[in-house]
Amino acid sequence: MISTFKSFYNDITDITQYYLKKKVERLENGNFELIDGKVFDRYDIDPMNMNFELVELSGSDFTSMVSQIASFPIESQIGRRITLGLKETTTNQFVGFLRIASPVSAIKPRNDYFGEQLKLDKVNPHIYNGQTIVPVQPFGFNFLGGKLMSLVCISNEVREMFNKKYGTNILLFETTSLYGNSKSSSQYDGLEPYIRFRGLTESTNLLFPTDDIYFDIRNKCREHYGVSEWGGMLIDPKPSSPKMREFSKVISIIKSHLKEYDPEGLKEFSTYIKEKCETKQQKRFYTSDFGYKNIREHILTDVPLIDGDRQKYDLENLINYWKNKASKRFNNLIDSNRLKTELEKYSVESIKNGINFEMIR
Repeated sequence: MISTFKSFYNDITDITQYYLKKKVERLENGNFELIDGKVFDRYDIDPMNMNFELVELSGSDFTSMVSQIASFPIESQIGRRITLGLKETTTNQFVGFLRIASPVSAIKPRNDYFGEQLKLDKVNPHIYNGQTIVPVQPFGFNFLGGKLMSLVCISNEVREMFNKKYGTNILLFETTSLYGNSKSSSQYDGLEPYIRFRGLTESTNLLFPTDDIYFDIRNKCREHYGVSEWGGMLIDPKPSSPKMREFSKVISIIKSHLKEYDPEGLKEFSTYIKEKCETKQQKRFYTSDFGYKNIREHILTDVPLIDGDRQKYDLENLINYWKNKASKRFNNLIDSNRLKTELEKYSVESIKNGINFEMIR
């Protein structure tokens, strides 16, 4: 069982390789409609002449398209969420996608920002998370598309869509950089005062293996340790993230066996877990307050809100703010002959053949 476990991790040396290995699994198991013609592939239009509309997508359509353009694997999302695409209307093509979802229950930079760890009855009604924010490439490279999609997340229109669907009163947007401190910058930088950097997260996460390996090991453990009142699972499935919690339980079971029968093997396995299966990568944490001036005091004590210039957060105004930056970028790339024109999309073949697009723009 340990050899099966190690077969996934042995050739992974960094988070990028992990993401690509997981992407192969998603692409092999998904029956995705090809994105050709549906995503932006025109590179003779100045951003000043572009126009956009938001389109709400089904979860399956979102997964299909994003799986083919994102450098990371698209995982299923439980709980509150909306999935959107941003379409450029003169071409009728998507330039990017986003998934807005429930925030994590606690995170250090948020605790620092509020001066305490918020209770869930404060978090859930007032905060949402930019869980997936991805531009089509090379729209992202040529036109600062990552910044455009980030600004869309904090628009009054998206916030009102989420409030209407879930009865919330969202006052704070949060997101984290995908590749953490392994990259010196992210698409969220340079967007002040709309989006601000608030610090680095601190966490240790297990890198989840592909399902074929996971299910093989998990099912063997369930045969002996499954609990009937939990439907044969190793853990109570009701709390969030049951798959990840059961994976942690599997590791705990393996360690318990090694402790009893092979103490030296336990030391080796524990070291392996820390070196190959865990990531302690810090992520850059960003927030937006949608133009309010005292959200901390309001969320903590219910004092009346003070509005800033909230009109600046209308989608049209945010897009106009982006257009000025994007047009300069576009023209600079033309002048330096660095404009990219080939659509970047991931497939099983491209990944296995070693094609690896730049991970951050």
